[in-house]
Amino acid sequence: MTKAKYAFNGRFLTKGLTGQERFALELLTHMDKICEKGEFCVVTSFNALYLPDFKNIEIIQTGSLKREAWEQFCLGPWLRKHKMKCVNLTTTYAIGHCDVVCIHDASIYEIGRQFMHSAYGFFGTIWKRLLCDIAARKAEKILTVSNYSKDKLHELLKIPYEKITVISNAWQHYNRVEEDNSIFERLSFAKDGEYFFAMSSLSPQKNFVWIMEVAKRNPQLQFVITGKAEGFTHLGADDLKTDNLHFTGYLKDGEIKSLMKHCRAFIHPAIYEGFGIPPIEAMSCGAQLILSPATCLPEIYGKSAHYIDPYNYDVDLDKLLAEPVAPATEVLSKYSWEEEAKKLLELLRE
Repeated sequence: MTKAKYAFNGRFLTKGLTGQERFALELLTHMDKICEKGEFCVVTSFNALYLPDFKNIEIIQTGSLKREAWEQFCLGPWLRKHKMKCVNLTTTYAIGHCDVVCIHDASIYEIGRQFMHSAYGFFGTIWKRLLCDIAARKAEKILTVSNYSKDKLHELLKIPYEKITVISNAWQHYNRVEEDNSIFERLSFAKDGEYFFAMSSLSPQKNFVWIMEVAKRNPQLQFVITGKAEGFTHLGADDLKTDNLHFTGYLKDGEIKSLMKHCRAFIHPAIYEGFGIPPIEAMSCGAQLILSPATCLPEIYGKSAHYIDPYNYDVDLDKLLAEPVAPATEVLSKYSWEEEAKKLLELLRE
């Protein structure tokens, strides 16, 4: 039987490394270096895609159900049996075990209708709102990733400020990614410094219609988006594909890093973010940033990025990029997985 004080919800180990899963893995990887042996454990499924090689944090596997079913019917009973508190670094958790929960943003309250285009999206949004509502009332501690999100959680869920701690994302994991320049053999149109790059999500809040419209108005420029073109159907953007806008499909991390490093600028026109990891990854590669000034983005990126109106498609990108911005170091120096892990460890030891 583990002697750990807290168990971390390890459902994130059953999913690919996107935003929230990256957040959880990097924090625990750095906490493992500074916590005491046996102080914490991670409880995950036998269906985990990978198991980190931790030295001090114990990894425990239980149950083989998937997704929410694993949390409710495997993780929950395990926590009750071992009488342990649970830390949930992604927004989902086992009902009755929301001791510490990270609510990454308030998007389901502010723009929730945008996620309800399908039955899956509708019920998923309702479920997430239920979890956030319960956590707001019952959790001992709430985590979030930016001051913007902290303010919104206080405003919309009436969570006291003193109950919310900001534990931010960071970028140092990208130092471990090796460039894969073979991507340029496949994408011959992506010449060094002559294309604009973006990483897409199928969520409407990412606002990739802006890139499609700008590309249509600037046929002399090249735009590359990593993602799935068919996913834009629900945005009404099927007829906006142009000869100078290229969807690559899924790419490996090394290929993405190469495209970030050699692009003319990285574009992120999102109308809602809790933090926004892709821009800081691109910035760490030396890319200039073109961002929407929405929600948390000015807080995170300050004067080190170029800003556009996410609803205005008539923009002169050459003129925009000619404007001076502050050094990237003003942003990169503020965010560190090591420092955020220290903050989390201190919080859990209180």
